[in-house]
Amino acid sequence: MSGHLTKTQIEDYSRHSLSAATLLSVSDHLSLCDACRLQVQRVLNCDEAYLTFRNGVFEPQAGPIHLTFEQIARLVDATLPAEEFQVAKDHLVSCQLCFLAVDDLRVFKDQVEPDLHRQYQFTTPKVATERNWLIQFWPKSLIFSSALAVLLLAVSGWMVWRTSRVSDQRTTQVATATKVTPPSTNASPTLIAMLNDGAGQVRLDAEGKLSGVEQLPEAYQQMVKRALSGQEFERSPLLARLAPSEGIPRGSSEAVGDRFSLIEPVRTVTLSEHPTFRWARLGGATGYIVEIYNEEFDPVASSPRLSVPKWKPAQKLKRGAIYYWQVKAVKDGKEMISPLPPAPQVKFRVLDEAKANELWRARQDYGSSHLVLGLLYAEAGLLDEAETEFRALQKENPDSAIASRLLKRARAQK
Repeated sequence: MSGHLTKTQIEDYSRHSLSAATLLSVSDHLSLCDACRLQVQRVLNCDEAYLTFRNGVFEPQAGPIHLTFEQIARLVDATLPAEEFQVAKDHLVSCQLCFLAVDDLRVFKDQVEPDLHRQYQFTTPKVATERNWLIQFWPKSLIFSSALAVLLLAVSGWMVWRTSRVSDQRTTQVATATKVTPPSTNASPTLIAMLNDGAGQVRLDAEGKLSGVEQLPEAYQQMVKRALSGQEFERSPLLARLAPSEGIPRGSSEAVGDRFSLIEPVRTVTLSEHPTFRWARLGGATGYIVEIYNEEFDPVASSPRLSVPKWKPAQKLKRGAIYYWQVKAVKDGKEMISPLPPAPQVKFRVLDEAKANELWRARQDYGSSHLVLGLLYAEAGLLDEAETEFRALQKENPDSAIASRLLKRARAQK
């Protein structure tokens, strides 16, 4: 690019409305031109935000502003530690590039992962080489944010990442699938379901005998038996009063025109008494104010004016209670509200004390069991947490129809 950026290019760059190809060219120019960077800074009218953005883009040695491919892969595969998982969720709220990458990789995984180990085999040296290449290539590839770039990364990443564990998993699954009980008067009952779960295995035979979960309370064992025998877990009664009659979908991370949506908590149950509120960023907005109301529409809490689409109240919310919330965005001196009437109010429930204590004890005693925790989370209406556990269970059992069904059921209840 010769000369300086035009006024239109500077304004489009500041509004994040450049195409992927143009964004690459403009970003390269800004990395070399102090004058144009100053113009962008003036348009943004936010020195601190601009410097943070500039350091991330033009000084990558200070740390990438996007998630790495390894972080995105582990996020999709539900293997990120809790602290990194929360940081990644916070980042996805404000980064459309990473949000699209995670979403595309998740869809691609659901469609292709079951066949990867049968279609692709690589030697160990090639795996190591491609893994290093991907890690080096990933930060720059995000700039393009095109479906082709994400697809190429997803294909390469999953072929490399899954190869190292394919052999052992395939051997185990084939051995289980082909095991035949010889006819005998003393033969053991035929297994009708088996799942790898954490450090052990859970099995259910044709006579209804459950093994591998002897340490669980009887109520939990019955819950596991129903899941293994193909019975769908019911939608939590704690969600019954949260869904609007219109059945509108949960909030999107994108704003449309002057409308923006609430992302979370939306018609769900929260485990924390200090839930984190997130909503879509509205272009041109100079501030946001969050307002929380009880079921009688009495004000409960209100945020100060915020510059980012996220807020965690210091005030503790009452356990077992249902709340409404809305966000006021200030743009061009006017207030814009989400949800905008006549759309229904957005509600959520804080998990009651007894159930919260039960889940705390379950995590302490059975924290390695994705099956048990997933079922308990779903029973409590904590659908995001249930989906995370069932995704990890599916990873341990890539060819299991049971694991896939549990994951789909959790998603369908949102």
